[in-house]
Amino acid sequence: MANLLVLIWRNKEPVGEPDAEVKIPASMAKWVPKLMRFVPKKTKEETWGREVDFDAVFADLEKVVAEAMERGQAELMSVKTHDGFVKIMVEK
Repeated sequence: MANLLVLIWRNKEPVGEPDAEVKIPASMAKWVPKLMRFVPKKTKEETWGREVDFDAVFADLEKVVAEAMERGQAELMSVKTHDGFVKIMVEK
């Protein structure tokens, strides 16, 4: 079973070990939008900006993970902010 892997660095580049690592079983990806509601709005805005619509981003996440696995893609997304770096990957 594959996992959705979210790696977070407090640096502007993904150097060294990540400061935080979150693994979500791909089968549970459909629950991510509901879980994101527990992340404070200020934290989301500081990390990803105000324009990100998490409901839209995660709406078809389970499907995106399955397609990435079929294509052999590991990295789904990377986000660079003013003081951090986030990488979202599929881990087999």
